[in-house]
Amino acid sequence: MSGLGRRWRRGLAAAALAALTVLSSALPAMADGLPSVPFGLSPYGRSAPYFTLNVAPGHSVTTSALLSNPSNTTEKLIISRSTGVTAGNGGTAFRQAFGRCSGVGCWITDLSPTVTLLPGTGERVQFTVTVPRGTKPGQYLAGVTAEEAAKPKPVKVRTNGKANGRVIILDQVTVAVAVTVGMASKLSTRLEIPGVSAIAIGSMIRLNIDLANAGQTFAHGNGTATCGATGQRRTYKFYASTVLPKERAVIAANLPGLAALGTTVPCTVRIGYADHQTAIWSGMVTMPAAATSRVVHTGLGAYSSIPASGIPPWATALIVIGVLLLAAAVVLLVRVRGRGPTSSNTE
Repeated sequence: MSGLGRRWRRGLAAAALAALTVLSSALPAMADGLPSVPFGLSPYGRSAPYFTLNVAPGHSVTTSALLSNPSNTTEKLIISRSTGVTAGNGGTAFRQAFGRCSGVGCWITDLSPTVTLLPGTGERVQFTVTVPRGTKPGQYLAGVTAEEAAKPKPVKVRTNGKANGRVIILDQVTVAVAVTVGMASKLSTRLEIPGVSAIAIGSMIRLNIDLANAGQTFAHGNGTATCGATGQRRTYKFYASTVLPKERAVIAANLPGLAALGTTVPCTVRIGYADHQTAIWSGMVTMPAAATSRVVHTGLGAYSSIPASGIPPWATALIVIGVLLLAAAVVLLVRVRGRGPTSSNTE
C-alpha cells in the first residue's frame, strides 16, 4: 500500500495540574522545554516507516520492528499491540495500547513486553501477525506501540496571567501494521457522502461532511464544496483524510466569505479519490445564524464555548474557573509526528 500506515509518533500525556491558581480568565498556554521523544520505532530492514503485509486467512507472517535509542541515557520501554481506527475528523489513530486487545490488534502476538536499550543502541523486536480464518478480503490496520516504562518527571507549564501548573508527559511511539487480505487488485475502493450540515463559527460557516468508506481499502481524497444562490455561488477546497473500510468520519470544510448565515442554500460537495473516482452530494443546507457563543481556550489543546454576551465579566470568570478545575484532574498533551494511512493502493 503506497503511503499506508505511516509511523505515528505520539507523545500522549496525562497529569494533574498542580498549584493551580485562577484569578482571571487567563489560561495555560503551553509547557516550557518539552523534550523530544527519545526513542524510535520502525520496520526492521525496510526502507518504509510502516509495515505493509499480505496475509491470507488462516495464515501467519512473522516480522520484526527496530527499537532505537539515539539518546545519551538508557531507556526501558514497554511494548504493546494496538488497533487502528478512523479519527473523528478523518485520519487514523490507535487505541487499546497497553490494554485488552480488540479487533485487528489481536492479530499481533509474540511481542516482548519490555525492552531495555543502552544509549546509542537498537534492538530487533519480533512479532507475528495471524489473520483469522474466515476474514473477509480487505485492508486492515493494527499497530505496535512503545512507551517509556518509567513515569517521567513533571514539566512546568508556561502560563498567561495567573493560571499555572505542571504536567507529566508520556512519550509514545506507534508503527503501523497495514494488512491486506485477498488480492489487492480485486479490492473495491468507494467513498460515499451520506449527508452535509453546517455550523457557524462566529460569522464564518463550516460544513460538516459525513464521509463513509463503503469499500474494502483505505481511502482519502481532495474535495470541493460549492454553495450559494445562483449568481452568488462560491467554491471552496478541502482535504478529506483517510477513512478506514466500513468506518466513517466528519470532514470539516470552512466557507469564509460566504454571505449565507440564517438562510438555506444549495450546495454540491465533491471528493476525488483513488483511481479518478468521485463521491458527490448535492442538496439544500440550512446555514445557521451567526454564533451567539465564543470559543475560550480552557487548557492545553482544549476549548469550550461560552455565550458571547449577556454574562457579566465576573460570571465569565467563574465559568472559566469551573472548567479549569474540572480539567485539573487530567491534562492530555498530544505530540504527533508522521502521518496515518493516506492511500488505498497496494504496493
